[in-house]
Amino acid sequence: MIFYTAVGNRVEEDSGRFVVRVGEQEKVLSEMETMIWAALTWSVCEEANVHSQMYRLLCIALGKEKAMEWADEEDFRFCLNRLVRRGLVARCEGETKEEALFFLFQRAVLKPICYSFSDRMRNFTDSLAMGKGIKFALRAFQKPTFSYEEHKVFTQIVKNGTISDHLCSLQKETQKVPVAEKQKEEILEQVSQEYLRILVSLYKKKQLVISCIREEGGLEAKERMAAVV
Repeated sequence: MIFYTAVGNRVEEDSGRFVVRVGEQEKVLSEMETMIWAALTWSVCEEANVHSQMYRLLCIALGKEKAMEWADEEDFRFCLNRLVRRGLVARCEGETKEEALFFLFQRAVLKPICYSFSDRMRNFTDSLAMGKGIKFALRAFQKPTFSYEEHKVFTQIVKNGTISDHLCSLQKETQKVPVAEKQKEEILEQVSQEYLRILVSLYKKKQLVISCIREEGGLEAKERMAAVV
């Protein structure tokens, strides 16, 4: 199955333009691109459902009548493909959303999100403006709860967001274990999957964004990764 998710984080602009930073580059988005990118932020969406997800966001922001005017299929497809080419949306494959993220994260540079009070207030007011209701909007002030493992991995990402580096470190540590080579491979598979599961959990909690996607990843090959349980 093919999935899509947003890449980069929004940059505040006094000019009113919608700007997203991908890696070290800042890119300006058109209105349609902005809606698609926003619909895919912290969301892993099946290819067939991206348009409907964007349409729901348009209905909330603009109302159903204007949303129908905006949601032209041809324009949508053109803008989605353009976002992928520009590195603002990632296309990934897997049997499940989690598996797709597993493979994608192996090539990703992730960035931790550290919300200031002004960030939370802006998220709160944006949610209200989009008609999501006070209960939903108040989530902006909720602090995330981390497990010990999540906190440990989050701290690592603060220092270095290149996931292939961390997977290579796990590989080196596994080589030191005094067991047979086949057992080392099994251990590496287990610890790599667990590490990636923690990253997926942090991503779902909206504590990490995908800063950019690298061309190659250290342990990227799918055959080395077992299917997600």
